[in-house]
Amino acid sequence: MNAPQKKMPKPIRPENDDCCGGGGCCPCVWDTYFNQLDLWEEQEAKKKSSGANKEQD
Repeated sequence: MNAPQKKMPKPIRPENDDCCGGGGCCPCVWDTYFNQLDLWEEQEAKKKSSGANKEQD
C-alpha cells in the first residue's frame, strides 16, 4: 500500500530582480522555479487523472 503523498503547493514565481541576470548562479532561481513548477504540474495532472477515473467508477 502506498502512503499518501503530501500535496505540493504551486511554486511562487520569483520577482524579476531576484535573478542577477549574469548566469553565474547555479542553480539560478529560475531553474529552481521551473523545476518545481514542472513537478507541481505533474502532480496536478495526476490528481486530475485520478479524479476522472473515480468519476467513471
